[in-house]
Amino acid sequence: MKEPATLKSCLTRGLCLLALSALSACSLNRTAARVTSGVIDKGLPAVFSQADAQYAKEALPANLQLMEILLQSDPGNKALLVNASQGFCGYALMFVEDESPERASGFYSKGEAYAARALKGASSAAAKKSDVPPLFWNTFCKALYINLNRDKPEVLAELPTLEPAIEKLLELDPSFYYNGAQSLMGAYYSLRPRMFGGDPDKAKKHFELALTGAGENFLLNRFLYAKLAAVAAQDPELFEKLLNSVLSAEPREGNARLADEVAKIKAKKLLEKKDELF
Repeated sequence: MKEPATLKSCLTRGLCLLALSALSACSLNRTAARVTSGVIDKGLPAVFSQADAQYAKEALPANLQLMEILLQSDPGNKALLVNASQGFCGYALMFVEDESPERASGFYSKGEAYAARALKGASSAAAKKSDVPPLFWNTFCKALYINLNRDKPEVLAELPTLEPAIEKLLELDPSFYYNGAQSLMGAYYSLRPRMFGGDPDKAKKHFELALTGAGENFLLNRFLYAKLAAVAAQDPELFEKLLNSVLSAEPREGNARLADEVAKIKAKKLLEKKDELF
């Protein structure tokens, strides 16, 4: 009569051991993911300081895929989510959108979603100083997505949602990512139709502020100023001046080297389209 009870007891212990093994495996996977994500976090500056744009273009997809794999084991890893957001956003802007706007839009959406996860549902109004990186990349990805899809009314209707987030970034840390919030506000006033609050003069003002201090020598700021504000204002002289200043800039070592090199490549292509834009 005791055998069934003994069997039941053995089965129970076996199931418990299996459950513990599964939990242990999950814990080990999460620990491994966090260790690897720490390596990625410290190693990304090496990618962004790369002078060979083609090398970076070929290397980035594998790194982005690795981040997504790690996020399967550690979905709430804030640093990894922010790095993934920045990675997809940067990869799309630097290497994809000129060739395939549709693919770039998908990457921008993915970057926006990863940053939103890092914010854990916090609104821009409730954001703290520690939320600046995910809030910035969430807003940057969204702005670039809107820019590529301005022909879609439902996308253009999302433009006003950028302003409170940018204002919060300007309040919390205006110098983050080379005065990135000033560039974002410049983009915002450039993208909005004039009848709905667009203002090329305000756009220029914010881009000029982006070109001071931390963002003074960041060539991507100048490129975006030309591509967005100078075109919105229909100012060909400013357009040409900004792009030529990008092309003539001396190379700088550091974490902005890749962005600077890509800005030069994109500036040359954009300058060739001057007659189409004005």
